[in-house]
Amino acid sequence: MWNVMEDARAGLIGVYGLCRSALADNNRFWYYGDVRMADFDGTTREDIKSIHNNELNVQYPLVQDLSDWRRFYAAINAANLFIERAPEIFKKDPRYTEQNFNLDMAQARVLRAFLYFYIVRLWGDVPLITTSHDGEFANKKREDQQKVLAFAANELIASVQYLPYRFNGAFPEQTGQYYGRNIDNWESDLVRKHTAWGILAHIYAWQGNYAETARYAQLVMDAESNLGLATAAFPINGSNIRRMFRGEVNDEVKAVVLGFGHRWRPAETSFTGTIEGLTLAQPLVNNRLIQAIYVPKDTILSIYKEAKDDRFGIDTLTKNVTSDLWFTGFDRPYPMFKKIFAVADVSVQNTNVPIAYFSSTTVVNRMEDIALLLAEAKAVLNDRPGAIVILNKIRTKHGLPVYNPLVNGEAVDAVFSERRRELLGEGHRWYDLVRYKKIKNNDLEFNDLIQSGGIYWPINRNLLIQNPLLIQNTYWQ
Repeated sequence: MWNVMEDARAGLIGVYGLCRSALADNNRFWYYGDVRMADFDGTTREDIKSIHNNELNVQYPLVQDLSDWRRFYAAINAANLFIERAPEIFKKDPRYTEQNFNLDMAQARVLRAFLYFYIVRLWGDVPLITTSHDGEFANKKREDQQKVLAFAANELIASVQYLPYRFNGAFPEQTGQYYGRNIDNWESDLVRKHTAWGILAHIYAWQGNYAETARYAQLVMDAESNLGLATAAFPINGSNIRRMFRGEVNDEVKAVVLGFGHRWRPAETSFTGTIEGLTLAQPLVNNRLIQAIYVPKDTILSIYKEAKDDRFGIDTLTKNVTSDLWFTGFDRPYPMFKKIFAVADVSVQNTNVPIAYFSSTTVVNRMEDIALLLAEAKAVLNDRPGAIVILNKIRTKHGLPVYNPLVNGEAVDAVFSERRRELLGEGHRWYDLVRYKKIKNNDLEFNDLIQSGGIYWPINRNLLIQNPLLIQNTYWQ
């Protein structure tokens, strides 16, 4: 290992794989973002209900596993190892060009920065480890989260110059084929220039630094022409969004800012680790009577309460569903969330198949997310007209009338309501809720949760035993 260009490719793609595994393991991405005090609840499982209710010190194996950060540090360690050893390949293999080397190093640094940002939102202060460990692991204390986020931001800023907008060989940062494969193989799978900007925008929003949020979110929006996005592709409407999650090579996929695919063609489908494994049941998939999580009917009606919304709608007089693109079975006890629905069965006939493989992309960020984040920043910075322009672009695409303060409330409230509608099931709701509560500062109970550290997860007790330098989050002591 670490001798030839092929070793670099294997090492880098390994980092991507471990990132995807960290998010997919036990469906963490959705439990963290969409279930915890959010819109999805468990149907029958008490462990899932405890996550929804923020009861995270219970002894259910699922909850205990979700409080363990080792999956994320495995990916961080792989990135550290690549950053340390890839220079050896650059010296040894003349085929490993300076462009290729710089591009690979930038990707590893962006992924590491993303992972640190992700775990800071989950645990607050975390150990900051920037060197690899082979066989031995030295205990480290938790570092102040602001120091960790500053490290992540600096890594992202330093890496941008080496990243292209697309891996199509048309940008000076990446010419020709990348590791012998064309754009169809890499579209939305690898981090790019606007990926780093998008993560930066979210880091600064989490810190409440909305001037910098606006700066980097705008850079993502300005990248639209370089990404080759057609006018019809942004924002994506309800009828086309499923194509984005299927990982098809089209304008919808170009709208992915950061994602981890489970596509059918490269044989990356999975039984678990995608949201379909939690939200689907019969008749959409076989041999599963009840889905694991669902959005209660009252919640659906409170989210999609405006007429003509192409995502979901119901006639207030007849009570008939007028649009069921994102939900089906509204007449059943547990409506089924089908917005993300990429199922590849072992039989193409899809009849009497005992097992279904799921192949949707885990979309961490997409253009609509960043656009609404920009609108959020503008609303907080008192650029109300700028926020409304963005908000209306997305509202009208989904068949809704333009923003009306008498109907939709203050601009910042309307933006967060639209984020809730548009990004449902994409791992954003919990983090959005925290930011929203900080901005409004009018919910005493939630403010107490913020001040006491209750917005973070407890640290797994096995980690505390293993590393005596770690101190449990105060709220969970």
